[in-house]
Amino acid sequence: MNNKVKLLSMCMLSTSVNATQIFMKGSECRLDESAQPIELFTQSSDSIYAVAGRDPSSGQVRKVAGELSDDVKLKLFEMLSTKAQAYPHGVIVDRVVLKERLKDTSKEVNVSGRIVAYPVTTCETSEVITAKNYDMITATSFSGKTQRITFNVEIDPNRNAFVRKSTQVDDTVISQKQVFGIELGDTYAVAEKKVGRFTLVWPLNARQKLATIGRNHALLFENNRFVGYQYAFNLLPSSLANLINIYDINLASHIQGEAIEITNAALSEKMVAAIKSDFSGATFYQEGKYTKEPKTKLSGLQVGEFNVTKPVALSCYKGQSDIDEFVKQHQQSLAQWQNVDAKTVFYTGCNQLVELNKLGKVTSVKLLESWSLSNANLIGLADMKSVLSPWEFYGVRYLDPENKASLIGDIEDFYGTIEVTAKQWVGHFKSYDGQLVSAEFEKM
Repeated sequence: MNNKVKLLSMCMLSTSVNATQIFMKGSECRLDESAQPIELFTQSSDSIYAVAGRDPSSGQVRKVAGELSDDVKLKLFEMLSTKAQAYPHGVIVDRVVLKERLKDTSKEVNVSGRIVAYPVTTCETSEVITAKNYDMITATSFSGKTQRITFNVEIDPNRNAFVRKSTQVDDTVISQKQVFGIELGDTYAVAEKKVGRFTLVWPLNARQKLATIGRNHALLFENNRFVGYQYAFNLLPSSLANLINIYDINLASHIQGEAIEITNAALSEKMVAAIKSDFSGATFYQEGKYTKEPKTKLSGLQVGEFNVTKPVALSCYKGQSDIDEFVKQHQQSLAQWQNVDAKTVFYTGCNQLVELNKLGKVTSVKLLESWSLSNANLIGLADMKSVLSPWEFYGVRYLDPENKASLIGDIEDFYGTIEVTAKQWVGHFKSYDGQLVSAEFEKM
């Protein structure tokens, strides 16, 4: 786009579209449930001129694609600004998908963009997108205090359950009978009430349920009663841990009548002996083992009985039905957690990560490779992994050849990334040696 034309367009917007605000994704707003979502589409293309008929270089393609992406962001902002005037309290961006492709035997680059936004009724903490920062239409608002995305409500898959929930562990002292104020024998409901919410919940079988707080603390429930707890410095596989929210807890234990922190702290010989006495199976490691002053730290411990028995396979989505209906029907038999963006996600039995928006609707699906169990110490993890199968999505399977991606929709190879466009999905596959290994799909 000509820079003068772009500047003129921005100036016109700044003077004519001021009545209604566009709030950045992640702003703390309450949605107008009576209004329909706003969905918009636009695209932009440009030719690439190569020397002596040669194919353009990757750098040339990326430069043109970058300029077109900026143009598409501006167009989306202009279109949304016009639509937003119908809503006096403004709109919030829910998701934006930009898709790049090469056309006409690598002589033209095309970038298309889709945006979904929701009208709002009020906003408490918010970041506003204007003509001066329109390129932030694809960005997410962060809280200045926590550096985490902020939301007004915690979304349960039940559309009627708009309840504010957050994890809050106030009692960090543990004993042989109690963890975080939760006593052995407490019901799941009582336990959840005491900590606000669990980070991850995994229905293991008809009798057992696993719940974690952050990435290092696991609680086991049997017949709806709290029966065991495990702490481990490396509890979960890194590929799984990286997907869930962090919640750090400095455990403390009563040693000689005083509550003393036992995690993330150097432990004396007396403290180690006291911990071993109170918690059978407690393990330790040496930090700086080969230095002059190595520090002994807690590696893991258990409370109660922590025995995972015969996990069952989680339900798997293969494209056989509408994915929102699949989540609604199978939510009790899926692993669920809060991801690093503070959104609710479900994990299926074939390594699919399903993300929901504020209205409890599916927005994206990630097809993931299997976890590595190295350095992961969660009891029963190997059995849990054994009931997970490789991903399958609309007839495409893990390690299928690249051309099988066409079973989902139209495909294009954009410099090593297999892009897929279908009626309901826009996605990108990653491949290795010509085989599909993982993917990310946005639901349109």
